[in-house]
Amino acid sequence: MDRTAVIAVVGTCEPERRLHAQKIASETGFEVITAERLAIAMDPVREAMALIPWAQSDGVVVEYPIQAPILDVIGSLADPEEPTRLVDVVCVLDATHFFSELSRTDRVEHLQVHHGMPFRAVTARSLFAAQHLEYCSTALVVNGGNLPPEDDSLMVSVIGELSPLADVVRDAYRGHRSHTIEPEPHQESGSVATDHIELRHPGLRIRPGWVAHLNGQHTTPHRNPRVASMRYTNPRPFHPLRLQRVLDEYIEPGTGGSVIRSCGFCRLATRQGVTAQWSHAGGAMVIEPLARDDAAQEPLSFGQDIILTGVDLQPTRLTEALDEATLNDRELLSAPETWNVMPDPFPVWVTADERYD
Repeated sequence: MDRTAVIAVVGTCEPERRLHAQKIASETGFEVITAERLAIAMDPVREAMALIPWAQSDGVVVEYPIQAPILDVIGSLADPEEPTRLVDVVCVLDATHFFSELSRTDRVEHLQVHHGMPFRAVTARSLFAAQHLEYCSTALVVNGGNLPPEDDSLMVSVIGELSPLADVVRDAYRGHRSHTIEPEPHQESGSVATDHIELRHPGLRIRPGWVAHLNGQHTTPHRNPRVASMRYTNPRPFHPLRLQRVLDEYIEPGTGGSVIRSCGFCRLATRQGVTAQWSHAGGAMVIEPLARDDAAQEPLSFGQDIILTGVDLQPTRLTEALDEATLNDRELLSAPETWNVMPDPFPVWVTADERYD
């Protein structure tokens, strides 16, 4: 099967993403499919896959609109059944508002598919910004020439923490890679799958920083002593109301340091037998079910296993606060039925079937 080489361009700063997608197309001689063209479709990811085969050049630069989920983008382009070769995922980052994009709470409406059923969902812009960075193979930083050296160092170190294997380049794209990103056929024993996608080829891997930390494989050349990640673990489930207080009083206001991104696995006492994904960026927080406990398989997590990344973190203070949010001895030893009546301020988990009722 003849496959079309594809460079995916993502990022939440729309003017810079558009400008540099055009520049990349000019430099590579590839055709460009613009985000403006894809955004008019209900499903931008599927629309891109329909347009790519019509390209008249050796490759295509696809600029994806913000509402195209990055995991769907990568999954479609790396699918061995599709006539595409994903050669790079470029995240365009405007240095002048790098940190503000990771803290924006305005919502973006997008299409989401669950067990084959599509529905409309909304996600905070900051979560899209974090995921675009985590799943890129090239971080293209633009407009950074006037940043103070310390701010520049903090920015690049955060990039290294969130996307440790990405190439960090300045202002101009340096040419697409000669290898293909393909699905990882095997997973190392004891390692954590990242939303069921691991990507590799002989010279390129995409792995979010939180997954690398959980697997004990995080390395980055970009270091600033003020930027770090910490791992929080606790076998006890969270008391939902006390967890909400920690988020409101510690995480969001930066009481224990500026937590830019946190992600991992968690359990709520009121939602027994379910491992959930904890995903937070800036002022946005989502806890969504991942898997139910199954006697035939080892659970994804036996309790809390969360990576927190930020600036000037105070690990002891954050750990103590999160520990206070778990069940105490009396609660833990009480009948599990009593856990179900604990106050729970988090949104109810709605199945895809229920969305159509």
